[in-house]
Amino acid sequence: MAKFQGPLGTIERRARNLAASALACLMLCGAGACEAARELVDPPALRSENGLLLVQLSAAPAPIIIGDHRFDGMLYNGAYIPELWRVRPGDTLVVTLSNQLPEITNLHFHGMKVSPQGASDNVFVHIQPGESFSYRVDIPVEHPPGLFWYHSHAHGLSSQQIIGGLSGALIVEGSERFYPLLKGLTERVLLLKHHPDPRADWEELVTLNGMVAPRIPMRPGELQYWRIGNIGADLFLKLKLEGMALYLIGTDGTYLHRPVKVDEMMLGPGQRVEVVAVGGPPGSYRLKSIPFTLESGRPPLPEHELAIVVSNGPAADIAAAEAKLTAQAVESSPYIGALRASPIAQRRIFTFSRSEDRTKFFINGELFDSDRTDVTAVLGDVEEWTIRNDDNQLHNFHIHQTEFLVTSVNGELRNFDSLYDTFTVPAADEGRPGEIKVVIPFSNPAIVGRFVFHCHVVKHEDKGMMQTIEVVRKSK
Repeated sequence: MAKFQGPLGTIERRARNLAASALACLMLCGAGACEAARELVDPPALRSENGLLLVQLSAAPAPIIIGDHRFDGMLYNGAYIPELWRVRPGDTLVVTLSNQLPEITNLHFHGMKVSPQGASDNVFVHIQPGESFSYRVDIPVEHPPGLFWYHSHAHGLSSQQIIGGLSGALIVEGSERFYPLLKGLTERVLLLKHHPDPRADWEELVTLNGMVAPRIPMRPGELQYWRIGNIGADLFLKLKLEGMALYLIGTDGTYLHRPVKVDEMMLGPGQRVEVVAVGGPPGSYRLKSIPFTLESGRPPLPEHELAIVVSNGPAADIAAAEAKLTAQAVESSPYIGALRASPIAQRRIFTFSRSEDRTKFFINGELFDSDRTDVTAVLGDVEEWTIRNDDNQLHNFHIHQTEFLVTSVNGELRNFDSLYDTFTVPAADEGRPGEIKVVIPFSNPAIVGRFVFHCHVVKHEDKGMMQTIEVVRKSK
């Protein structure tokens, strides 16, 4: 088995068979009030109509109660799990964000291959308390489908705002173009968030759609399409579904040319995977995060039970269901092959490090400065970047506006069949830095402008581990 790291839309209630009150609780309270339902509740959705999705979004303080946990939150439209936005390539997304917080905020459309300029995906916009700003994001016709997400990106405040609840999911439709089988499957959007547990060091409250270990119903031999997103600020999760088959079909909005059976998956903060689960024989199966070492000298991250999959119904030919899925091969992406073979215009090295007291986190020995442009790339070029980690803990490399191909991890060549926009960088080991090599295409004319790359352990980004890049057109 392989192991991978790696106009106002209509509200769509996908959980029609659940009590309407439970869904209302999710929308209004965002979390704990839905615990009584115990069965997984999908996020309420807004769909684009006639090529346009208009969203009114308010960021405001609010208390959150999840089970016996209570904490002060910062919520979009009063919900810990806000509306899921569903758009199509070629659509325009208009989001008017009203800042009701006592501090600045803004919005980033994570993973989207859209303009970083003006009122689009511009993280240099700061919305002051009491003010509003309207984002207009034109989604290119050729934009890939997949699961993306939106969140606060106010430097220095991002981690506390995302942990408080300021994040939600965004789907670009069209995955059935790659896997026609998906069109007839039950689709579930599984959004992972976390909040530090003040009662214990190194512990986190981890929720799935704002719920603690909800039930996910299936039938034996049923194929379900799961879109899983780690939309929290800082937590790495190594996911495992005990006793049931799980097939990876996509990472960070790109699709593999054939399903790959996986035993476990590393999901760093910001990363998304798309998988197909195959219902097992009648019984209960745990979806969990398993312990692993995040940082040398510290205990492993604890196990978290994320959901209980309950398979119920008559016996089925599970092997036949898997065979039906694995027959869903599509042509290998010529784009990935061409990218792998592209001439490299620039090779760059970026080293992640930190101060001894953990108050400062650096890239190439420098702290983030929004007035400084650290990298200039030329539109049409392909570059190879080496990301080195001098720290004894994991970091997570993310670049805005584009994706990348991972070609090696700690010197070992990788032949990944998909692209990423966020990827875990191994920790240093006995003085030897961890390292990944990535090939980045700056070929999309929509991304001309200035944006950032950073560690997506957002508390590290907030403490300086971020740099700016500007993509410019070739001079004539």
